[in-house]
Amino acid sequence: MVASQDEGAAPTYFERERERLVAEIAGSLETLIGNANATNRKLEEQISVGKGFESIAELWGRFSTLMTQAGVPNPESARRAEEGAEDTSAM
Repeated sequence: MVASQDEGAAPTYFERERERLVAEIAGSLETLIGNANATNRKLEEQISVGKGFESIAELWGRFSTLMTQAGVPNPESARRAEEGAEDTSAM
């Protein structure tokens, strides 16, 4: 540490406060790292769940394309068109 300080001397107020603050910061960083790791694990879980639905979404997309090619109207777009017509007639 300081060359002029004796080995057996009690730590000064500054040194005690520095040690206390360093310990507090270290504890806070450990908590922060733990929370970041937990968040990372949750994100990885969500991503893996989302990937499980990719094949289902692709299947429904193909089904929608086939239905459109067959001439079956999309009920969602028909409903939106009806709502749009109601909105313009109400004005």
